[in-house]
Amino acid sequence: MPAIPAVLQPSPPAEDDDLKTRWQKLDDAVRGWWDGDLRKADEEAIRQDQKQTLLFLPWPYVSGGGSEVAFPEIYGWDTQFTNYALLEHGRRDVVRWHILDQLSQIDRFGKVLNGNRTYYISRGQPPLLPWSVENYLKATGDEEFALRAYPSLVVEYTQYWNGPTHQTPIGLSTCRDSGSTTLTPALAAECEAGLDFTPIFDGDVRRCVPIHINVALVRYARVLESLATRFGWHEKAEMWHKEAQQRIDRINEYCWDEKKGCYFEYDYVRKMRLPYYSLNVFWPLWHGIATQSQARRVVEHLELFDRDYGLTFTDRDYPSPHPEYKVNEWAYPEAWPPPANCRRPRSTQQWISGQGARRQPQIHRQCGRYLGEDRTSVGAL
Repeated sequence: MPAIPAVLQPSPPAEDDDLKTRWQKLDDAVRGWWDGDLRKADEEAIRQDQKQTLLFLPWPYVSGGGSEVAFPEIYGWDTQFTNYALLEHGRRDVVRWHILDQLSQIDRFGKVLNGNRTYYISRGQPPLLPWSVENYLKATGDEEFALRAYPSLVVEYTQYWNGPTHQTPIGLSTCRDSGSTTLTPALAAECEAGLDFTPIFDGDVRRCVPIHINVALVRYARVLESLATRFGWHEKAEMWHKEAQQRIDRINEYCWDEKKGCYFEYDYVRKMRLPYYSLNVFWPLWHGIATQSQARRVVEHLELFDRDYGLTFTDRDYPSPHPEYKVNEWAYPEAWPPPANCRRPRSTQQWISGQGARRQPQIHRQCGRYLGEDRTSVGAL
């Protein structure tokens, strides 16, 4: 068994206490930011929008950029991670607003948009809204809200992510943009994947069935199953259960490489797995898609991404497949929060043993230390 890198060795108790103190201060600071970070996209805000591209939303929201000037929009999947933090801080009110805003996008556009700008109408982002609905209902038990969410979620799942533009011949979903005026079709589709831009799809995600998208759709179907069960709609619940299981079987059929013991992106046009290692390989562990044996083997690849500041999105610096961009953001040496925040359920976590189990708290410690030091040195996250 390889030795654990020095950066992953357990920290002395005093260092852990110092890190915990700094982390608590950071958490307290974030807790006080929410109200100041709220924005609106109501009629008045639309009239005052200098770009004249802002799309209406009925409720206030925390923007992708927070209190920063950049990214003043509500974004598709970014918001779901913000919601996770808001629930940790007891801000159920803002989470409710976010969910209602994005349900209104589904009602109006058929999908949760990349963002609330006119130039984002042509695409969505990774479908994680059901995760927020699930977490919100666990916190509130709001039956009326569950009934409000269900029909809109069904529309996005069936008509958009499994509609004719996104369904593939192998029964898994891909990403597509319906007509961006600023990006090529391949680049715009990669934006819908939320990974703009990355080498892991060989330059065209439309030919692939992204692991994270399809794992998110498994969770989507399971949330719909849970909601149907909640309402006593047993036949519909059984239908959603079968839907989720069929997608699990297909993910394992096409994306799992038994020889390498890892998941890989699959190009359904060329009928081949692509050779790129990325943190997407851990998404199947997030919702129990991987078997016990698969989970153990996948975790053995964790060391490929270990760095002193966290986990890099790819294991190495792959050449950019996009002639427009020499450097891709979703690639080594970048580390991004979303893959680290897709927490595994306990049923999967207990399968992970050995180095993987030891590394998990150590990697959390690395990330916490890095964020604390980052804020201390530059005054922001």
